[in-house]
Amino acid sequence: MPGEGLSNIHIDGEKLLVLEDVLGIEKAKSLANEYKVKAFGLLAGLLSRPKPEDIDIVYEEKRYDAFWRVLGNSSFEYKRRKTYRVPVESMVKNIEILQTNFSAGSSASFELEGIEHCQEQYREELIVNAQTGENGDFARYLSRPSHQVSTTEEITQDGTPIVALEAKPAFLVRKVVNSLIKPFQADQILDEQIGISELALYFIPIYTFEFHWKTKDKRITISYDGTTGELRPQANKITERLRKSFSNDEIFEFGKEVANFVPGGGLAMMVGKKAIELTKKDS
Repeated sequence: MPGEGLSNIHIDGEKLLVLEDVLGIEKAKSLANEYKVKAFGLLAGLLSRPKPEDIDIVYEEKRYDAFWRVLGNSSFEYKRRKTYRVPVESMVKNIEILQTNFSAGSSASFELEGIEHCQEQYREELIVNAQTGENGDFARYLSRPSHQVSTTEEITQDGTPIVALEAKPAFLVRKVVNSLIKPFQADQILDEQIGISELALYFIPIYTFEFHWKTKDKRITISYDGTTGELRPQANKITERLRKSFSNDEIFEFGKEVANFVPGGGLAMMVGKKAIELTKKDS
């Protein structure tokens, strides 16, 4: 497939979105305190349940987890010459169509040549954990209320950290774009459009508390999702490298560069170079 139309790749909808917090630290702490006795009782091998007064809270945090949503679309319009074999009854020897005669001969069919005008449209969506790049149950957040920010300073100015963002937008954009490129047979390409309609980074407020059962010297960690209010099945404290603040322009810097390149070797080299530069800058 000719690649002349791939220069039309464009990226729109670059956004930083913060999901609405329905809990807040005090409500989240209250829920954790209500659950702590049950949580210790669920520990394997413990035959007795603790008294609430025997359990102290020794750590608490609010942080933002994050996920990427990349939404892309492609459309292709082209023409191609096609030969159609039309079956007829065995007694038919000649056919006249639009004042043109066709011979059926012994094959009980005849051939027509035409030009097909074709249009194809595709949609591709990628939603992944912004820290690990792995898939997750993030689509459920898309219907939740959120607000847009131009920089994470708006949500970190009170000291709230953000998990390290390891999934790079340029890689995700390229993955979606590659999925949107479809092979087709054409004699003439009329139009070829590939675009990213949304490149959004969503932030999820997470509350985590660590409790200490003094008499047994046991510890347990409990986390709540600030957007859904749900107890998280896996609780963990923030321990990895953090990126405290970045602007829209910084996080989308090399995602924008994709707009000027056809996917392939050149883009792969550029993404690798940019990733190395950012790693050196952050270290």
